[in-house]
Amino acid sequence: MTLLEQATPAEAPETRLPSVLEPMAADLARLEAFLRDDTGVGFALLGQILQSTFASGGKRIRPALVFGVAQLGQADPQAVLYHAAAVETLHAASLVHDDLVDGALLRRGMPTINKRWGAGATVLAGDWLFARSAGFSASTGQVGVVQLFAKTLGDLSGGELRQLFGRRGIPSREEYAYRIYAKTGSLFQTCTEGSALLMGLDPDRVDALARFGRELGMAFQVVDDLLDFTASEAGLGKPVGSDLRSGQVTLPALLHLQAHPEAAPWLRNGASSEAAQVDALIEAIRNDAAALEGAQRAAEAHIEQAVEALRVMPASPARDALEAVARYVVARDR
Repeated sequence: MTLLEQATPAEAPETRLPSVLEPMAADLARLEAFLRDDTGVGFALLGQILQSTFASGGKRIRPALVFGVAQLGQADPQAVLYHAAAVETLHAASLVHDDLVDGALLRRGMPTINKRWGAGATVLAGDWLFARSAGFSASTGQVGVVQLFAKTLGDLSGGELRQLFGRRGIPSREEYAYRIYAKTGSLFQTCTEGSALLMGLDPDRVDALARFGRELGMAFQVVDDLLDFTASEAGLGKPVGSDLRSGQVTLPALLHLQAHPEAAPWLRNGASSEAAQVDALIEAIRNDAAALEGAQRAAEAHIEQAVEALRVMPASPARDALEAVARYVVARDR
């Protein structure tokens, strides 16, 4: 079977837009069509990669933030669409490479590119998506947005390298905070800060909306790390505890290990472990109410800082909608 034949995506599970994103629904529908538009893509396999990448849907929280912040003022709708496409395509590209690094076989319940096509095609597919996202960012016509995009790409790549070479051992809270900023907070910040730049807001408001996105992104990642232990495999679309299985110690595990210093000596020593040992640790964390509640409180603290930053903008339905998105981030169950 050729790569092109293998590229035909499986039928994706139907995804419904969370009700909290309804104020951005029309913009998100326009984005969805734009993301899958393969006009000008001369190689059929690349068109199939494009369709496969976006077939599994997703929460689309990042572009919703782009559109939501743009609703706080006035900005060129086409530039905002390009910015939203840039951040969502950048996110998708980073996941393609993440799945290869992690050896992941499932993403949102569907086979990853890594599983279907192998390492070489996965690297090149991710690179092509990175290039496509950069083109979208350049099309905004806003130098500040392009500079922000370039910085974020560096943050994402540097954060992944730091995480890859720091997998063995238990990180400090400071190291964990840096990782989730680089992995998630930086891109959320780019969503909101980029829209603020496109609206031409004054520097203080740009900084405040950047902080809104950064803190919301930090909360989003903490909740993702929490759901990795508390959600079902069906809800996650991947095995429960997959981060720990790949050697990543996230906040729920970190809190459990702080309270139980005798647990998981192989992690402290940087040694390998048996699958049964990892399974037992995952189960212990799933039953550790204090660790799970501590992670939830950490996420809620980030959201309170995000909401405080958002209030630099005048009261409006658009501001209320963004605050509702922030509250949804810590209340979601998948």
